[in-house]
Amino acid sequence: MNDRELRKLLQDIARQFQEADRSFRETHTGLPVHVVRADVADAMPKGITLSAEDLDKYAAAVAGDEPFELHLRG
Repeated sequence: MNDRELRKLLQDIARQFQEADRSFRETHTGLPVHVVRADVADAMPKGITLSAEDLDKYAAAVAGDEPFELHLRG
């Protein structure tokens, strides 16, 4: 895979995450963190797996209606 293909792949993953995030926040913003955390894995697009630490941070961000920045490593 060349650099251009890798960039496109990472952009596609970021777009998929943003779409899933928007939808997930519509139903989970303001809920208790443990409820959000329990549902996160099922809300992520296929092929996107967050570490346990990132899942915790994401759940806290959604519950508190705070931003979350996904860092992709390529």
